[in-house]
Amino acid sequence: MIKSLSYKFTNLLINNEIIECEEFEIYRYGFETLIYFIVNISVALCIGIIFDRFIHTVIFLSCYCTLRQFTGGYHAQNYTECTLTFVVIYLITIFIDNNIYMNKYLAVLIFILCGFIIYKLSPLDHRNKPLSDTDKNTYRITIMKIISIIGAIFLFSMILEIYRGHFIYSLFAVFWICILLIVGSYNNNS
Repeated sequence: MIKSLSYKFTNLLINNEIIECEEFEIYRYGFETLIYFIVNISVALCIGIIFDRFIHTVIFLSCYCTLRQFTGGYHAQNYTECTLTFVVIYLITIFIDNNIYMNKYLAVLIFILCGFIIYKLSPLDHRNKPLSDTDKNTYRITIMKIISIIGAIFLFSMILEIYRGHFIYSLFAVFWICILLIVGSYNNNS
């Protein structure tokens, strides 16, 4: 369905002479990526609404998506597998938040450990998009800035004692990025 829509949108642009035929594949891939992104965000927001975690979901997605675009890590074989993996990750996050109490010090320790692992393993090359050394250095700097901002917000929320309310989801986003990097690194070395 996603591929079919991307072909239709791109053909519409060509038929209306908005883009050249030579640009077909670039636009088709761009539409495919955009549609897939919209579907995943919509699914996550629906889960957030169903479980009365809309703001939590927005926080999770803000941290997760921002980091994920620079870190790399495990990639599913197709869109369905990717969406299902993401849904499972997010449902586990909600389950843990609802059922397991995490003390502040443990949360900080997990955040620091995950931040260190992310720093060491990222950015991880994708088989379809290898990165140059310059890109890797630029991504690593960007990743550390993002981690620092998330960490500052996370610590600030704990100081203001809104820790359990919403911002624990920023920790979960960093945690899952870390797990995806570990799995991706293991798959690359296998």
